Amino acid sequence: MIGTENKEVYNFRTQPDILEESKNKYGDNVALSFFKREITYGQLFNMVNGVSRQLSEKINKGDVVILSTQNIPQFIIAEYAIWNLGGIVLPVNPLYSKRELDFLIKDSNAKLMIASCESTKHDRIELMTTNPNTFFEIPYEYKEKWKLNDDCEEMLEFNGKNGIKRNLSPSDIALLVYTSGTTGIPKGVPITHSNIYASSFIYKDWFAFSSKDKVLGIAPFFHITGQIFHITTSILSGSSISTLFRFDPNLALQYVEDEKTTLTMSVATAYRGMLNALDKQDLSSMRMWSSGGMPMPEVLEEEWKKKVGSYIYMAWGLTETTSPATLWPYPYDGKLPVDNGIVSSGIPVYETQIEIREDDEIFVRGPQVVKGYWKQGEFKDGWLPTGDVGKIIGNWVFIIDRKKDIIDTSGFKVMPREVEEIIYKHKAVDEVAVVGMPDSYRGEAVIAYVKLKDGYTQSEALAKDIINFCRINLAPYKVPREIRFVSNIPKTPSGKIMRRTFKEEENTK
Repeated sequence: MIGTENKEVYNFRTQPDILEESKNKYGDNVALSFFKREITYGQLFNMVNGVSRQLSEKINKGDVVILSTQNIPQFIIAEYAIWNLGGIVLPVNPLYSKRELDFLIKDSNAKLMIASCESTKHDRIELMTTNPNTFFEIPYEYKEKWKLNDDCEEMLEFNGKNGIKRNLSPSDIALLVYTSGTTGIPKGVPITHSNIYASSFIYKDWFAFSSKDKVLGIAPFFHITGQIFHITTSILSGSSISTLFRFDPNLALQYVEDEKTTLTMSVATAYRGMLNALDKQDLSSMRMWSSGGMPMPEVLEEEWKKKVGSYIYMAWGLTETTSPATLWPYPYDGKLPVDNGIVSSGIPVYETQIEIREDDEIFVRGPQVVKGYWKQGEFKDGWLPTGDVGKIIGNWVFIIDRKKDIIDTSGFKVMPREVEEIIYKHKAVDEVAVVGMPDSYRGEAVIAYVKLKDGYTQSEALAKDIINFCRINLAPYKVPREIRFVSNIPKTPSGKIMRRTFKEEENTK
């Protein structure tokens, strides 16, 4: 078992209290920039008060409120207003289907939904709409690209200095975030104000957030990374959040150059997109690039270091750990921490313990780890079984794969990520997903789905070349039986590659 200490993590506070403290300290500082429309901490505080007064007759303490928007100011304003009232925020992807929303409404017993124009709506719950153009008219070219629907009424009232703020305890639930349901029915993760404070403090102290920082807010706010790294850590630190509705690699790089942002966190696929779009933009203002949510290919780290000048600081965590469980030390100027092609996700964060147990599964415990799942029992002795397989070398944690994704072929265990890391080294490969498919002889066969870089054409000869490349670098049983070229690798809304999609498509044939 390994861990890192810092007792100050336990100085828990609620999110409304933190916002008020930051307003008092940094009132005239910019809290949020949205397409260059700036909102100060003082203005943000007043807007939160206005919305909290408006919602006070609709929301009682402990009520669940669905919040469905992209990265717009109203997400943050509505969220803190709900917290002022003692409500629980259930953030959802605006692209969820009615079927998905139906499950969440029933399981959470949500009382109200606040949704922007482009969001999927549901007639089984009271609805309040908010317009993404309320604070700044999103440029036409991006409206077209994102197929943005902006024809709904703005129903939130942002003007008001005397808000409603009910008594809250750090142990009260602040967020109810549902897992993606990759192993079945989605599970609700109840996250308390103390969990959020612990994670926010960890990021703030670990990465030296300050009121001088400007965070590039490209991870979705409805995802735990955007929620904690972008929003609550920034507000705890008095930092500014620069956000842009949805991630676009060209727009993100333009934001860095124009707004002089200083740090960010996103998934590996976003970094691949930015590398492909990189064209002499000035990125010198960025003191740290970080990534979590999915593995980081070694070749992408090295290419980023070569072209941008620094490594991407890796992180590992889950919704159940309220984001961070391991982080790279900061600042870090050593060699890339890598083992057999696996880039380390860092060392345990403050007051966090990590153990490798049976079948090499990782268990984690700490102040940011939730006690259990919504309507289910608590984790035994506070230890979360993560479902991730990994190992520890020194104090560094290496996440090898998801336990459920391990391929069993001819009695041998194959970690898909190990095969993916080799395929990523092939000059023609842009993205890859390796999965196990049913095979009457082997039990499962190793299959690689490959998206090629621009300038390369799909062919039988290229597929054979990739397989031969694997034969040189892998044991025979790990070599893919087949290379299947695809034009797109499916991803979650937060950018994680979804291997399971290929298996599901195969099963429906």
